[in-house]
Amino acid sequence: MKKLFILIAIFVAFDSYAQNLDSLYNFFLYTRGERSTELKTIASLSGDYVRCGTGIYNQIKQNFSKFSIKRQQVLSSYMSRPQTDSSIVTKSGLFRIHFNKSGLHKPAYDLNLLSEALDSAYNYEINILGYPPPPKDNEGGDDKYDIYIQNMSGGLYGETRIEDLIGEETYTSYILIDNDFDGYYTAGIDGARVSVAHEFHHAIQVGNYIYRSTDQYYHELSSTAMEEFVFDDINDYYAYIYSYFINTHRSFSQNSGYNLAIWNIFLKDRFGFDILKRTWELMKDERALYAIADAIKEYGSDFKKEFAEFSNWIYFTGYRSKPGKFFEEAENYPLIKPLMNINFDKPIVSVDINTRPASVNYISFISLTDTLTTILTNSDVTNGVQNPSSDLPLTYYLADHDDGGYRWITNNYYSKLICQSSFLITENSVLNNRLMDSTTILTEEEFPFPQPFNYSSYDFIYLPAPRSISGMADLYIFSIDMDLIYSGEHQVLVSDKNLVKWNVFDNGGKRIPSGVYFYVIKTDDDTKKGKFVVINE
Repeated sequence: MKKLFILIAIFVAFDSYAQNLDSLYNFFLYTRGERSTELKTIASLSGDYVRCGTGIYNQIKQNFSKFSIKRQQVLSSYMSRPQTDSSIVTKSGLFRIHFNKSGLHKPAYDLNLLSEALDSAYNYEINILGYPPPPKDNEGGDDKYDIYIQNMSGGLYGETRIEDLIGEETYTSYILIDNDFDGYYTAGIDGARVSVAHEFHHAIQVGNYIYRSTDQYYHELSSTAMEEFVFDDINDYYAYIYSYFINTHRSFSQNSGYNLAIWNIFLKDRFGFDILKRTWELMKDERALYAIADAIKEYGSDFKKEFAEFSNWIYFTGYRSKPGKFFEEAENYPLIKPLMNINFDKPIVSVDINTRPASVNYISFISLTDTLTTILTNSDVTNGVQNPSSDLPLTYYLADHDDGGYRWITNNYYSKLICQSSFLITENSVLNNRLMDSTTILTEEEFPFPQPFNYSSYDFIYLPAPRSISGMADLYIFSIDMDLIYSGEHQVLVSDKNLVKWNVFDNGGKRIPSGVYFYVIKTDDDTKKGKFVVINE
């Protein structure tokens, strides 16, 4: 009996394995069933599962020349196409299935049903959703797409192996899937069905858009969601989402991807399928989280708004689910785990937390009669890509009255949030499982924040900037007399809008006098101009 899953995790992104060849090597052998392999640096307590070998195999292939000769010899035995004694072609004529009629790798399910599943996956993903088919090759006996049935002794469902480089970062590929799925969450032919939907989407990704190891989580997120779209009644993805529901405070990209299929399900329900394909088109030129944000913007919304809405959807699951609202299958999903549960000792309580970029933080305040859950979403896309382990500290106050500067939630509940980058934070509230009106902490769209800037209260000012392909901008600050007092290059921060952060010190490193100032920000071929007020007490 095979193990249900590999409880090794990929809490650390796959690209970090490339930086640690020992970990990469050991992890790869573990996924091939070598259970005696030392796993010194790759085990974690994240609870994520590895059910697809695509990322680890392709990392090995891309880094093969970096290994010692001895290790290359070991790895080579796992890297070639499997040798089989038989093959059949699916009814569509698009796939060739390679298998053995006897022995360890003999398929235990009906190959006619597997053929139908492959043709169904192709029809749905290519003909209905409009993705381009994976590129053809002349391996495996002809130019049909090759599927190999093997005993995946490491517990994997399957993997999509990149082969020949055909573009800047695109490849031909072939697929391996398990021969029986015995002991897996979804066994037998249903395990095979979701696996071919999953792996075939990987073939589309790496063949037409990009294979990028640093965004492996998004490769897996997309393929796992595709299982649900192609074979809605199987629901293998239920097995993985729990690890996200108990770790929503992690940065988006720090997840395995298998546990985030619900993100693409959410986007599909909000905007339709095409936004998912558009994200892959954008990923050719930018990292996954940037592509997600830009695709949402093209569809008339922004990441900040949608991520906050997503945080509501994943709250109303299990017994909290509401028929006709949020996720269609929400009653089958687990409940989120709050970051903390706090007794609401009136008249006021406060909590200090560090939020990760692109994360959701649930705080439950419990009184004798009520449970108020505060949902704080951090929409920092820039650090979500570049520094997902960074922290944004904030202090949150809940009171039973307005103590000055508080936001009214409902009768007897008021809140206040203190955070240097509060424009990144959205606050939603749920009282006794009833969603209150959501409020964005900062609502200004195209104005500097804070306004006016006061050195005694703030460390930085945030200035609206144009979109930057390079991610950088040139900032120029002028006095009311149009004297240039500051110039420098800054990173463009991305959330629902593009911003430049400045510490409000001149070129000499000194505070500037109180008054009105003008800014000019240039990115690529675009420019934004405006003014702001400084109070230097």
